[in-house]
Amino acid sequence: MADFMCPSLGRLGMLLQEAYLRRDICTADNRDIRAIAEAELNLRRVHNLITRHRSLCRRCRLNETLTRIPPKNDDTHSDVIPINRAS
Repeated sequence: MADFMCPSLGRLGMLLQEAYLRRDICTADNRDIRAIAEAELNLRRVHNLITRHRSLCRRCRLNETLTRIPPKNDDTHSDVIPINRAS
């Protein structure tokens, strides 16, 4: 899998690991709520960067796996009753 990952996504992955590490340090040290909130905000920013990268990058091979997922096919001859119809 690492052969197909684009370099930018690899760097963003390292940034994400660092953000998780900082958040874990803040929560483990029982710092004030402001430091924990800032760590959570940084974590959300990195997640947004990765999402944006995956949607725009032409070299990112992870996007191809999403297009290869077969569409959902509801089998009308199935014995399974959907939850919303069971009453």
